Amino acid sequence: MANDIIGSGDQAYAPARPVVSQQLVHIDLRDERVQDVLARIRVVIKDAYANAEFVSYVGTNPLGIYVEVYTSGNDFDGVLEVLSQKLGNLNIAAGVNVCVVPLRKRVIVAA
Repeated sequence: MANDIIGSGDQAYAPARPVVSQQLVHIDLRDERVQDVLARIRVVIKDAYANAEFVSYVGTNPLGIYVEVYTSGNDFDGVLEVLSQKLGNLNIAAGVNVCVVPLRKRVIVAA
């Protein structure tokens, strides 16, 4: 299944599992396991923090998927506690490190 090609012509791609070697690092955010984990994170956090906003990307220190969670308050401990209670070990489900980074939204004041 991991070698199946999806699409046709120039737009074909093979869904890739995380690959790490001395020459190559590849994490595909389109991977269904990764997308499932990101969706579960969003749902659980949105239940507790309805105004939360999310940014996901591949980071390198440590190598993995980073999810920045922006809330209006200083909710660092609360966000991590919700994740711990509801989801458990996200790294196993995604097949790669998942780092959730709770941050406070910046407030822009009009002049």
